[in-house]
Amino acid sequence: MEVLVGFDDDLAGEPTRLVNRIRGLLVTIHPALEKALGPRLHHPAALELLVQYGGSDRLRTATTDDLLATARPLAPRMAGRLVEAVKTALDAQTVVVPGTTAAATVLPHLARSLRSLHDQRDQVAAQVEEILDAHPLARVLISMPGLGIRTSARILLEIGDIAAFATSGHLAAYAGLAPVTRRSGSSIKGEHPPTQRRQQSPQTRHVPGRVRLPLRPPEQGLLRPQESQR
Repeated sequence: MEVLVGFDDDLAGEPTRLVNRIRGLLVTIHPALEKALGPRLHHPAALELLVQYGGSDRLRTATTDDLLATARPLAPRMAGRLVEAVKTALDAQTVVVPGTTAAATVLPHLARSLRSLHDQRDQVAAQVEEILDAHPLARVLISMPGLGIRTSARILLEIGDIAAFATSGHLAAYAGLAPVTRRSGSSIKGEHPPTQRRQQSPQTRHVPGRVRLPLRPPEQGLLRPQESQR
């Protein structure tokens, strides 16, 4: 499982790089189309449109029914909105930017590479899940909110042998979920709450403690009228 999780970590950064490459290429030739497809590049329907039609020229010549036939098997509920957003983006730009033809050649290759990476990560996740099912703590971890197969596998690899922790408190302290003492055991006899820093007044904030004087008004204005008459 450690080998598979490490390989998945290596694959995790590649999809982000390819997505940025595709979006950067779309911005240079058709910004409106990038706005429509860019946020959806992790969905297989958006990738299939790029694989089948490439750049903006072939997408513009394709009919709405053709685009729906390509996207609907992969996104039954989102296909209509996706095709409508693509058609609206294509109508928003009438200028042909230099390099559009070359981009139409490169985009399908990038989309295929991105789709292949997603398939590889799915295959690795399936193999990790098979190994994870055999672990006695797998059901407990996966049942927790926010923990999936990949995160549960990494937690088990980090913990190692659960018998090494005497109690659940030791495990929580190891994970950083419980407070622990960061002081030397020979210098303290008990635990004390951390002292809070005393807030200083604006008048004494920049004055060193050794030369700080009490703030007193001058004595000349403190004499009572009876004493001043004497």
